[in-house]
Amino acid sequence: MHHKRLKMLPLTAAVLLAWAGAASALDFHGYFRAGVGGASKDGGLECFKLPDIGGNGNYRLGNECENYGEAQFDQNLYEGKGDGVKFDYHLMLAYSVGQRNTFEQVDQNGNAFAVRQNYVDVKLPQLNGGDVWVGTRYYQRHDVHIQDFFYWDTSAPGAGVEKIGLGGTLNTSVALLFNNSNNAFGSTTNNPNNNATTSLDWRLAGIPLGGVGQLEVGALYNLKNTKVPNSKDGWGLMAEWAWNVLGGTNKLFGVYGKDSASFAGWRGPNQQLACDWGQTVGTCDQGWGILDFLVIQPSPDFSAGMSIGHYDLKNNFKWDFAGIRPVWHISDYFKLQGELGYNKIKAASQADSASLTKITIAPTLVAGRGFWTRPELRLFYSYNTWNDKARDGVFGPGNGMIAGGTSGPFGSDTNGAVWGFQVEAWW
Repeated sequence: MHHKRLKMLPLTAAVLLAWAGAASALDFHGYFRAGVGGASKDGGLECFKLPDIGGNGNYRLGNECENYGEAQFDQNLYEGKGDGVKFDYHLMLAYSVGQRNTFEQVDQNGNAFAVRQNYVDVKLPQLNGGDVWVGTRYYQRHDVHIQDFFYWDTSAPGAGVEKIGLGGTLNTSVALLFNNSNNAFGSTTNNPNNNATTSLDWRLAGIPLGGVGQLEVGALYNLKNTKVPNSKDGWGLMAEWAWNVLGGTNKLFGVYGKDSASFAGWRGPNQQLACDWGQTVGTCDQGWGILDFLVIQPSPDFSAGMSIGHYDLKNNFKWDFAGIRPVWHISDYFKLQGELGYNKIKAASQADSASLTKITIAPTLVAGRGFWTRPELRLFYSYNTWNDKARDGVFGPGNGMIAGGTSGPFGSDTNGAVWGFQVEAWW
């Protein structure tokens, strides 16, 4: 068998070389992160997070335990001769594994392999820089990177026309998106009536505000196409004001959602659109939120990212957060960064709030200066502290506990430390 494999190598190489030559327009992009380490208690590296809130339930630095990656392939399919028409194909594959060993099967132990994007777009000169697309894709997502929180994200299978130029920086987009999220997570196999929603997403971006940045506004309308009792249509309104400051950008975002759009632009547990999922004390028929995300780089030697926000999901919970990641760029290849983060949940069904605070320091090897420069290889130490409510159950005894509650590795403690190594890269 070994000799047969050796004989096959020249043929395999020839096929790959021929394919590469035929696919000279193929572009490869990606993202990757991994974290390994230990904790002040037995059980290995622990990631501390509050349940059901956006992002990773905390701030990210020193608080990501999985090995996650995305590989995107972009291929030009057709380009017209001087008429500006261009067809492109986009495919993104992703994986997530728990880093238990060097041979982790993606169908076991909570590991996963997924198709995240798979679509074709065509650029037409009649759209003034815009394009038409059909398939499954990340749709114009807005995020707070230091929390991994995608606060304006309606990504789904669908079709649309995006970024039609209206003159200057002004452009508009419209998309029809098809969500059947509970099916995607396997709660009822192949049942098209299980929490299915069709969404109409409209955006107007690049609205000039003179010398104080630009505005983007959007509207979302959900049409229920499900037989689930008490399901509703819904709508949401979003707006983001962005302006340049201190070598970076500040983004101020506000949102209001009603009924099935009550999550208002982001996704709840299991990618749900509405905020009713068993934690409510009544109908969660509306939600609103406001946040600010600022990244600055006033000099080559210092940068920082910071965020603050408040969300209120009626009869479910209120969420407050604030955090900052300062970065000192010691040289082109070394920086010292830290992170201080705070999250609080007040469940409508509970008298007390649950809170989580973390502080992290991370000496880092990096490929150049700048807040967004990657790859990074980090050595980190994080100290986390939480209150009794977070330990015992955010939504009631035993329901939504940090680090497994009193039966977890930290027992009745309300603090813990972790240390380890992280890597993050994009290209």
